[in-house]
Amino acid sequence: MDFFMQYLLLTLITLIASIFVLQKRRKAGGTKNLPPGSFGWPLVGETYQFLFNKIEHFLQERIKKHSSEIFHTSILGEPTVVLCGPGGSKFVSSNETKLVKVWYMKTQHRLFNIPDQTHAAMPKPTLEATSVKILGILKPEGISRYMGNKFESIMQQHLNTHWEGKTQVKVYPLVKAFTLTLVCHFFLGIDEPHHAAKFASDFENLHLGIYSVPVNIPGSTYRRALKAAAAIRNKIQFLINEKIDALSKGHVVDGLLAQVVCAEQGGKYVPRLEISNIIMGLMNSSHIPIAITLAFMIKLIGQRPDIYQKIVSEHGGVTKSKGYGTALDWDSIQKLKYTWAVAQETMRLYPTAPGGFREVITDITYQGFTIPKGWKIFWALIGKNKNPKYFDEPESFDPSRFEGNVPTPYTWIPFGAGPRSCPGVDYTRFVILNFIHFLITKFKWEVILPDEKVCGALIPTPAEGIPIHLHHF
Repeated sequence: MDFFMQYLLLTLITLIASIFVLQKRRKAGGTKNLPPGSFGWPLVGETYQFLFNKIEHFLQERIKKHSSEIFHTSILGEPTVVLCGPGGSKFVSSNETKLVKVWYMKTQHRLFNIPDQTHAAMPKPTLEATSVKILGILKPEGISRYMGNKFESIMQQHLNTHWEGKTQVKVYPLVKAFTLTLVCHFFLGIDEPHHAAKFASDFENLHLGIYSVPVNIPGSTYRRALKAAAAIRNKIQFLINEKIDALSKGHVVDGLLAQVVCAEQGGKYVPRLEISNIIMGLMNSSHIPIAITLAFMIKLIGQRPDIYQKIVSEHGGVTKSKGYGTALDWDSIQKLKYTWAVAQETMRLYPTAPGGFREVITDITYQGFTIPKGWKIFWALIGKNKNPKYFDEPESFDPSRFEGNVPTPYTWIPFGAGPRSCPGVDYTRFVILNFIHFLITKFKWEVILPDEKVCGALIPTPAEGIPIHLHHF
């Protein structure tokens, strides 16, 4: 029912948007040398194929049809050029703010309260400072300060509750619960898993709503996401108010949230709504994407005893120097080169971000084609990752691709590139390597459904949650 409703909603919204699309197409001018491609159906463009078909298939079909790594289409009511080769990735990342600027989908604007860039006023200095402070804690020194030994206790509690004494578990829901507990502690100072669990369904709906049809009617994925975003925002603002109240009474309040709600200067507080929007966005990107990578990584390791043994050997050396059951510090993390190679290969096979949109600031000439001002560019972060031109036997799981020789530049960029690359790479590395470290020193496992179906058009999701048999040491 939800699928049919989304299809109906898509038709309705694109019917309205088509008027503007046609105007933009005429404005672009027939004399310009546009990239090859098709705008698709007169009313819906190719939005349906983009949102509901596998993104790899969407890209491969059009690359094959148009014999190019650049093509034009119509997505979300916008004339769009899709760049899916490494040259396109390099071009976009090196021309941020010069030829292109970031463009957010309507769902992103509404869910995260992102102001319209065309009409929005410049951010206040205090908000800019707050954003820098929040992003700064995602660096190694910030992670060490605010995570400290807490990761170890959260991990031990998670294993004792959900893994110890079990002979069979479903990996994906467990790692989702863990990453949610972790981001609630890291960003909000919530330490108890049962308190963090109150956010679970809301973040699930928020995540699903980002790539949905943006029509707000009962029963739609988008409406559920809007309600979820409002609920998360309210919970964060409640916590902010608690911190502010404690600080106003002279109490000593530590932690990230206490730091960012304090005035930068002059005793003024940064607007609480903006803080909650920033933190909600960071929590969203640090929760389910990391859980997806961990889940598929655990599956792939369980299917390859040779890789499992290499990881065990690598972590055994770290355990000798750090001690058993201890969280890894940054020096230890640097030593786990092979385990990180396994994580990188997992992200190549199961990418958690399909790409990003940009808006063309001025007419662009690229590869002999014109991309008109005002058009959108979909910068595909995937498409290259399974291209045999760049990766031999691209469907095979081979971590050695990331040992020694790195892939050709811009063929594998899970965290983006350039000035707008993802700031969470260190946090991601810290969480993944620590989780695998604790798991590999306690268990060996076997995958029950090696051919389990992978759902999701834009974001891969294991259909059955990756059930495994556990063997305890």
